[in-house]
Amino acid sequence: MDAGRKAMGKTSAYTDLRPYQWVSMNDKIKLIDVGARGGIHPRWKPFYQSLEVVAFEPDPQECAALNSQRHPYLVRFIPAALGAQDGDQATLFICREPGCSSLLRPNVDLCRKFLYGGAMEVVGEAPITLKRMDSVCGDFQPDVLKIDTQGSELDVLRGAGRLLDNVLAVELEVEFVEQYLGQPVFSEVDIFMRQKGFTLRGIRRTCWRAKAEHVHSHGGQLIHGDALYFRTERLDSQKGHIILSAYHQYDLLAYYGALHLIPKPSLFSRLISPLLSRYSKYSNKSLRSLVDGLRPAKIWDWHDPDFF
Repeated sequence: MDAGRKAMGKTSAYTDLRPYQWVSMNDKIKLIDVGARGGIHPRWKPFYQSLEVVAFEPDPQECAALNSQRHPYLVRFIPAALGAQDGDQATLFICREPGCSSLLRPNVDLCRKFLYGGAMEVVGEAPITLKRMDSVCGDFQPDVLKIDTQGSELDVLRGAGRLLDNVLAVELEVEFVEQYLGQPVFSEVDIFMRQKGFTLRGIRRTCWRAKAEHVHSHGGQLIHGDALYFRTERLDSQKGHIILSAYHQYDLLAYYGALHLIPKPSLFSRLISPLLSRYSKYSNKSLRSLVDGLRPAKIWDWHDPDFF
């Protein structure tokens, strides 16, 4: 630990990001991805050789399409919807934007106020039987959970049972307003996660703009986002370092001395950063304001690029 911290300032120690070749077949990072439409996030691309994935996608056509593709990592896509109890009967509300489909009915009164709200229109319904994660996964103990189920994340977590005890990182979609009727919002999910021993590390936000003819880029309602939780005390390990790198948590990697998993800054960053540092007026807030001001005035929604 001490040697690693002494190396923190040695920029020459930085190398190109690359997978950990030492992770054996029996010691891969195990990821459970719940709500896997489109496949897993490209953040894992540098670590495909060290990854084993079990993914759940309740849309049978999307799941079949994912299983028909070749993937550069070990993966099983399972056409199942997860919940708090085995055998619970539910309805999948299929929205105009398939990624908005949910086991909960969209909150039409809220959605009609926003330009993006049309994507939440229900265009179909399908009965579905829910399963607990720990029932389906058996002995597959995940290191990372990613859950994006459009409002039912808390029930999925409850159905994880004992599997949650040894998870190092959890990425969850969370809502800050009732986007779906009767759903738990962020405050309820956060209480559950803290009770399970997790620490909130960051939030990636999504904002919607009110339905109007906009003439300026500023203004928007925080609707939902992705919350990143860690068991921080367990991350100073080989698996933990890979997880931190995948989520771009480079400050903790530097703290642990894992500099080989921190990519070099881009050429543009290396040229511009020294110039900006000479001018105190270019604070983080002012730079972010500059970027926000470049958004088109008519934009419907926008997202943070990553966790902060």
